[in-house]
Amino acid sequence: MSCLGWIKRRRCKSGRQGSASGPAATTTTTMTTASAVSTSRSDDSSGPAGRPASKSTGSAASSQPSISSLYEERGHGQLRAFDYEELRGATNDFGRAQKLGEGGFGGVYKGFVRPHDAGNGNGNGKGDSRIAVAVKRLNQRGLQGHKQWLAEVQFLGVLEHPNLVKLLGYCAVDGERGAQRLLVYEYMPNKSLEDHLFSRIYTPLSWNRRLQIILGAAEGLAYLHEGLELQVIYRDFKASNILLDKDFQAKLSDFGLAREGPTEGNTHVSTAVCCHPSDPEMRNDRIAGSIWHPTRIQLFDYRQ
Repeated sequence: MSCLGWIKRRRCKSGRQGSASGPAATTTTTMTTASAVSTSRSDDSSGPAGRPASKSTGSAASSQPSISSLYEERGHGQLRAFDYEELRGATNDFGRAQKLGEGGFGGVYKGFVRPHDAGNGNGNGKGDSRIAVAVKRLNQRGLQGHKQWLAEVQFLGVLEHPNLVKLLGYCAVDGERGAQRLLVYEYMPNKSLEDHLFSRIYTPLSWNRRLQIILGAAEGLAYLHEGLELQVIYRDFKASNILLDKDFQAKLSDFGLAREGPTEGNTHVSTAVCCHPSDPEMRNDRIAGSIWHPTRIQLFDYRQ
């Protein structure tokens, strides 16, 4: 459990890195509200990404931006605003055959969309110009809602790192069928670390590959903690949220529960425990979600 410490020691001579200018989000959408990403609903006013920056008492604290201000500064227009009908077509009307999995946010579906510079297709075009994506659709009866969707858009609209999953765009529609909130990510063909650790249909990972995955995840966490103008607390670090690309490079996903780190000289922030009680990293460490001490979380449970 010294991966984060190893990363920090390796970087201590070069100092804290600045953030790369992240992709981010939104022009107007064909959906209902042009400000869906910039503001949250009244019942979400205390959300992690939607709340205003706290007042500072010193010049150092006042210079630290909030994630929402960084999003407004960097992200406007870089994330793609997808049309709902385009995503329906891309996923075969969110068909069962296209479903990749289900999480607290909702179902995840594989789809094919035209690149942003190829115009707004309906997702049914033929040829090799379409790219594979993963479309996450909010379950209106699920445990998460607009607040988590908003946090995901704002955080991933700013964050950019090889070990973080890339958010390509979003969709927000308020219609007769209720609120539709969708997120579109780069497609991860090797699924999650959890699949490879606990499913018998996959060949067990070699120990060298497991080590590389651990170090990749640690690099992603180190970036969140030290690579930006502000610290980010991930709060949902578990094997199912570590996705693997075609080369088995680890990428952290699911930022709906993320929060900004401590400010104004504080050493921790207080939050509710957010992971599911059955998650192995939460059973033995109930304070992992409430204390600014990410190395307390159990990284992986190798059962193979």
